[in-house]
Amino acid sequence: MKSVAVLAVVALLATPALGGPVYKWTDARGVVHFGDVPPHAPGVNAETMPAPPPPVARPPQEPEATPADAAASAPGAAGEHGEGPARVAITERDDEPVGPTAHAFRGKVKNQGGSEARDVYIAIVVNEPTQGDECLREEIDVEPATLAPGAVGTFEAEFDNPCFSGTVAADLRPEWR
Repeated sequence: MKSVAVLAVVALLATPALGGPVYKWTDARGVVHFGDVPPHAPGVNAETMPAPPPPVARPPQEPEATPADAAASAPGAAGEHGEGPARVAITERDDEPVGPTAHAFRGKVKNQGGSEARDVYIAIVVNEPTQGDECLREEIDVEPATLAPGAVGTFEAEFDNPCFSGTVAADLRPEWR
């Protein structure tokens, strides 16, 4: 039913532009019709529709600059950070065994979002390789703990835990508020 109404409005607007009158009438079933010829059915009341006003010419406008455009055009800002909420990612990671049951982790994180990230840390989870059970869940502090958009932080920690004997698969994820 909506498509009929849309077509009727389009026909209503387009036909006067061609120079002829437009007639509107409702049939016995209550259906509204539009046409350029008045109806010839008995008992149908038709009315001539007024021509629409001429379109108003608008001067061309330049697109508005967004805050992201302004940030991107600032000196040295290209590609530094994105938009929206904070989005911290590990950009560098180094982990190595430093003893039979000890492992060291270090690296860098970057806030790639458009908002400040507070209380940033690295969540580390290590699963036991044969059974797959979680055997270590710790946090590694990031310095600085608050990262502005585009800012970089570092992390470094060493853990001595039986989880690190043998092959180790450590999952490191940055987290923040």
